[in-house]
Amino acid sequence: MTWLGLPRTSGRFRHAFHVGEARGNLDFTMSEKPKRLAPLSNTLRELFLKSGNLCAFPNCKILMMDEDGAFVGEVCHIEAAEENGERFNPAMTNEERRAASNLMLMCGPHHRKTDDVEKYPVETLRKFKEEHERRYSHPDRAILETLTDWTMSEVSKPAQNLTRLNTVMEMDLDDEMRQGTADKINSHLELLERVPLNARHFLGAVVMRIQRIRNTPAARVPRLSRMQILISDLRGAFRLSQETIIEQATELESYGIGGVDLMDTGNSDQPSVYISNWDGWNLWDLIARFCLKSSVPIEKFCDELDFTPLDEPDNP
Repeated sequence: MTWLGLPRTSGRFRHAFHVGEARGNLDFTMSEKPKRLAPLSNTLRELFLKSGNLCAFPNCKILMMDEDGAFVGEVCHIEAAEENGERFNPAMTNEERRAASNLMLMCGPHHRKTDDVEKYPVETLRKFKEEHERRYSHPDRAILETLTDWTMSEVSKPAQNLTRLNTVMEMDLDDEMRQGTADKINSHLELLERVPLNARHFLGAVVMRIQRIRNTPAARVPRLSRMQILISDLRGAFRLSQETIIEQATELESYGIGGVDLMDTGNSDQPSVYISNWDGWNLWDLIARFCLKSSVPIEKFCDELDFTPLDEPDNP
């Protein structure tokens, strides 16, 4: 006999026919053998864009791509790609198993943790994926989620005795005067801890540039008032636009460290960047000259917030 004009077939074939009919098409092929297929490049791109570069496990802050641009995360299947895998679903096709809807990005530890299928069934992982991707599907929301005040992680190293500063700069300070000067320097260090790194780096670059041209009309280094340098000089030396220089100097002004003002060049007033005095003395002029004499880089003070080079170095 025939069935719908076809030779009689096994019950398995008829079942496949009815399943195909119910899906709106006729599939006369046998069920495909489960096989792991690599995700398509477009799928990986979609997963990464929706990940926020973070593991999808709740509250995990591990990056999926490190600072060198290397992918260090893992592509995880909600329902396994192969038989005997976690949460394997025999009703899925191989294409469905490698689709973005069945994949999520996680760090290695959480990938292994979710191998516990009783604690992490399909429904739980789908919820993880949905909630995570909803947070990071919009770039502006992703940025807000990952905002960090990096100045909170800065670890400063205050000066102790200024013995090396006293020797290098031939200041002839007694113990009491050195301690008082150290206290002034460290009070300034407390302010620097709240200043973003880019602004501190700009500060260091400016004070060293002033030292380099201090005997030219482009810079002024009075003993008791603030240092100044022409913006036109900084534009050429740093290869920055005037707008960028003013923006950086204005940021220094918001912390009382520097700013923008006019400088009398003898012929006319020209826009300049100034570095403020601290507690009545020109601290950064002193530190810049110390750096030149001792070969200590200015970044040690401005970038690393390490003022211990002003002390006597440890004995070898």
